Amino acid sequence: MFRLGYIINPRADLLWFLGFPFLGVAVALACHQWLPAVAWASIGLWVTIPHHWATWLRTYGLSEDWQRWKPQLIAGPLVIFGMALLGLKFAPTTLLMVGVLWDHQHSLMQQHGLARIYDFKARAGTPITGRLDLLLHWFLYVNMLITAPLFADTWVREVYSWGVSMTPASMKMLQNASWGATGIYVLVYLAYSASCLARGIPLNPLKYVFIATSYFLWYFTSWHTDSFLVFGIAHRLMHGVQYIVIVYAYLGRKVLLGDNAEAGTASASSWVAKLVRSRAAWAFIGAGVLYALVYQLVVLAPLDQFGFGAFNFMAVYGDVPTMGMGGINEKQGYDLFAAAMINALPITHYYFDSFIWKVRDVQVQQGL
Repeated sequence: MFRLGYIINPRADLLWFLGFPFLGVAVALACHQWLPAVAWASIGLWVTIPHHWATWLRTYGLSEDWQRWKPQLIAGPLVIFGMALLGLKFAPTTLLMVGVLWDHQHSLMQQHGLARIYDFKARAGTPITGRLDLLLHWFLYVNMLITAPLFADTWVREVYSWGVSMTPASMKMLQNASWGATGIYVLVYLAYSASCLARGIPLNPLKYVFIATSYFLWYFTSWHTDSFLVFGIAHRLMHGVQYIVIVYAYLGRKVLLGDNAEAGTASASSWVAKLVRSRAAWAFIGAGVLYALVYQLVVLAPLDQFGFGAFNFMAVYGDVPTMGMGGINEKQGYDLFAAAMINALPITHYYFDSFIWKVRDVQVQQGL
């Protein structure tokens, strides 16, 4: 009935993929209790930027990927950087929305991809399991965005700024419809899983534990904090650390394949091989920390003084009379601005990940 398969190995999976979300929640709640907003922003930055470094390493460090994706790897960043500059100049709020929405989709797809690895490793499920898993992620994640107080407060203000007025009754109706649709799909998904077991098709229970812990982190923090930065600390600890772990394991396997292949067929660059051959991974971690330091010094310093001339969220989001909501205060405006800087700048990272991590790709499977 059940067949186990691990992303890396039992010990590593328990630490990084199954248990780490609980640590992320604990750290976020501790930050909310004892640290000021500026510290939240710094923590959000320092747990986010190193995993962007891992993306650059993953994307440009393998010769096979460079040969396969050369046009996308050259033209994509130039186009995105140019559009980001235009957005900052002429439509900063729209740029923020694009970055935030893409970040949500990117986060959802990462958890879906990791869940797919669990099924591939265990040889579990059927050919349609992946599609049903993806629908489950969309239902659960979108329901969180619609119903969680942290997100609902923001999107209500946003639609009001577009001239669309909502009442408490219409908002409640929308949220109830979201809960109902999500509940119905979860029942359908559970019925499908039960039918697999009845037909003798094995399932990997670790996949379901992984999905449950991921959404525990997202749902718990979006209901128990009023700060995007605190939510972001928990989210980015889980998202960023899990990404770094999978990149390190992936590159390590690619280097090993190259070492065992004939001369001239190695895929990883020599400097990448040096970073991932260390068992303690100190070189890999140190490079990520150095990248984060340079990023903060060049782009985001000083964070608490940068940007309010262009990003004045307190002016954009005023009162919402029909909902009995006042305008956002300075603390909330700072939270939104800091989240915008952390979310909108790394759009290139989302772009790369949209095509370099296809689990069904044979060459990707070799590294996984």
